[in-house]
Amino acid sequence: MVQLDVSVIVPARNAAAWLRECLESITGQGPREVIVVDGCSTDDTVAIARSLGARVLSDEGRGLPTARMLGVRSAQCDLVALIDADVVLPPGSLERLIREFEAGGFDGLQFGLASEADGPGYWGSALAWHHNHSRVRSWFGVCATLIRRDLLLSMGFDDSFISGEDVELRIRLEKDSYRIGVSSSTVVRHRFADTFAGARDQWEQDGSGIARTIRKHPARAGWMVVLPLLATVRGVGMSLVRAPRFLPYWPGFFLFNYRSMASEILRPAGQPLSVGGNAAWLAAARVAPMVAGFLFWALVALVLPPAQTGLGSVVISAALLTVQLGMFGVGPATLTLLPGETDGGRRLIATSLLTVATFSLAAALGLAAGTNAFGSGVGEAWEDPAVTVLFLATAVLAAVAYQLDHVGLAQERADRALIRSVVQSVVQLAVVAAAFILGIHQLSVVIAAVSAGALASVVVGLRQLRRAHVSPDWRHGLRSRHALKILKPGLPNHALMLADRAPGYLLPLIVAATLGPAATAAWYIVWMMASAVFFVPQSAGFSLQTALAGTRSRPGLVTSAIRASLLLTLVAGGMLVFVGPFLLRFLGRDYASAWVLIPILVPALLLSCITQVYYGLCRAQGRLFESTALAVCAAALVLAPAPPVAHTFGLAGVSTLWSLAQSAVALIASWRLFVLTRTKASPRAAQVPSSAGQEPTQMETP
Repeated sequence: MVQLDVSVIVPARNAAAWLRECLESITGQGPREVIVVDGCSTDDTVAIARSLGARVLSDEGRGLPTARMLGVRSAQCDLVALIDADVVLPPGSLERLIREFEAGGFDGLQFGLASEADGPGYWGSALAWHHNHSRVRSWFGVCATLIRRDLLLSMGFDDSFISGEDVELRIRLEKDSYRIGVSSSTVVRHRFADTFAGARDQWEQDGSGIARTIRKHPARAGWMVVLPLLATVRGVGMSLVRAPRFLPYWPGFFLFNYRSMASEILRPAGQPLSVGGNAAWLAAARVAPMVAGFLFWALVALVLPPAQTGLGSVVISAALLTVQLGMFGVGPATLTLLPGETDGGRRLIATSLLTVATFSLAAALGLAAGTNAFGSGVGEAWEDPAVTVLFLATAVLAAVAYQLDHVGLAQERADRALIRSVVQSVVQLAVVAAAFILGIHQLSVVIAAVSAGALASVVVGLRQLRRAHVSPDWRHGLRSRHALKILKPGLPNHALMLADRAPGYLLPLIVAATLGPAATAAWYIVWMMASAVFFVPQSAGFSLQTALAGTRSRPGLVTSAIRASLLLTLVAGGMLVFVGPFLLRFLGRDYASAWVLIPILVPALLLSCITQVYYGLCRAQGRLFESTALAVCAAALVLAPAPPVAHTFGLAGVSTLWSLAQSAVALIASWRLFVLTRTKASPRAAQVPSSAGQEPTQMETP
């Protein structure tokens, strides 16, 4: 046997059940040395390793990254193979991979993985099926990989990672342009434990690793926050077509991934998020539930007729409209006032939550009374008292949940909003799915599910505040002077917010009144997907306002906000263009034709990046009259001609109308941004009064 000039490193902890077959498959290939790094095993791992001639080291229980690096530092060869104990190498595979490594000039090359269950049970088979059909299997990892020793010594693993260290290493290697890859011709066996505990451990490690990677590389890895959700959507679809018996696997995968991710994220990072990071987290917190919301409405559309689906979407749109009406600018005012509060904002938080709840309830009562008088459109829903009560509850709870997002953003912890969003989405889906399974096919179920999701989000949000030691001070928050403190700067912001958001919430109502509930169902699905993208530039504007109101104002913030917004919106918009038509076809003939609306809306969404950053700058600088005037013009351009355009040109006409208005406003916003950020600097940085009426804020100078 020809000796291969490679050191094989096998990290192992309590791996006696697998280690013998793994080591026998390695030693049979003739490597120069085999090093087993033991993680304080309590079984026969060490005895098995020594009996097969391996050199045994101990990482003293410091974890997998440390174990791998300990083996690398002890290796004698320039080329090392990192092989996990759950891997089995076919005869000759190590030599073949070395030849492929050298011929391709690789710095790191992973074996292809053929996953299998370590037993006849369900969970090992489900894990193996998932991995064998996953796109992630083409990602470079280190469970069975050849890599240059000097590269690992210089780059190393981040030993603060309990799991996911291979993904984090891959990001750094790709950033520095190292040549890495996964072999498509040399494949090894990769085994999964055949127990639920093994599956759960795998899911939790994945979620924790994703969270740590995002925290360390927010720009490159921020999108991974939706990876488990996307994998679940794809996996459910593939399971329905190819392997229905694996459908029960996906709820566990989804829940434990995000629970572990949430636990990791909630650990204090010690530093506030950057403008781009805060925007990315808030955008993810908006986009994730919109993606889950598509599943929600897809389920509703598959069970209820289009007329009822459309009516349900109109009721939810009406509830969200009342949230905007009832906010009274409290959210934007919170972004500016909260950072300066001496008690951590406990009184301000309580006041803001009580204020938006009260005004949103009043707005909901007024809207229900007004639309009931018209009868058509959303007015038809109020014939059912249960729908009316649930509508009012949804409006109040959604308003409180939305204000909690503003609180998190003001605390520069928008990552917490994602946790609430995921919980809200899961609860909504669970309630509506359970009701449909039980045979309850009523409009009230749809509204109840949304209300239950909003309630869950509020409960989680209050718990987050308690854990952060800033629980709302309800006793002092009830005092009127605190409400006036937040309403005084909030009301000027309210006009801007209403004008900016009005088209998004009124267009579904206009479509319902003009074209009927059935047409509204198709419009609402497309509009919801577009809104998921629109939340990205909106989040960038709010993040910019928060940064300018705080202590981290610096030159270049506007440029950074625009760059981050455009990049994230381009990615999200591209996904919508490619995926949206397939999702609409999945819903059936009544929805498939609406795909033409997507390419009409997406270009305008990109242009809105400029507009939303402009609004954020104006809110921070106190230029509310200017920005509100522009937003009112944009709303008027859309809403005034919307009824006749909808009647004459249908949904395509409404979409085109909105896009043209957004484009016109973006051109004006671009010009104003250019003027505001290129104004000649005074000897000192310009001091501009904030929209919240607090101390002047250090603004960006050229």
